[in-house]
Amino acid sequence: MSRSLLVFGLVLGLCTGATLAHTPVAAAMFGCDDASGLCADGGTWAADTKMTDKDRKKQSESSPGSVSLEIEGGRGSLFVNGRYAGTAPLDGISVPSGPNDIQVRDGAQVLASGMLTVPKGGNVSLTVRHD
Repeated sequence: MSRSLLVFGLVLGLCTGATLAHTPVAAAMFGCDDASGLCADGGTWAADTKMTDKDRKKQSESSPGSVSLEIEGGRGSLFVNGRYAGTAPLDGISVPSGPNDIQVRDGAQVLASGMLTVPKGGNVSLTVRHD
């Protein structure tokens, strides 16, 4: 990545009031193209999406997956389907396979929110960029 592109991203973020972690330039720097600031390795992430009743029926407790969470540049807590799962860093938290409502918070501030689809018996690593 060129230095001028990085500088442009920083200036753009400062001028617009956006944070660096939420600019496309920063997303590319961190190897993640999701503007939500959350990267999911091993699962499917849809930011700002909620589960439907149809999604809930797709969940499976019989072959759960696991989720690990790391927060870069800060701290936070993971909530899965509205329930507190723990404070980062987390490793191998058991979650139902299929779609799950995920929210990562630092106190009252929501760092990331959306729907994470966990494969049956799969492991998903989440990384959140926090300013």
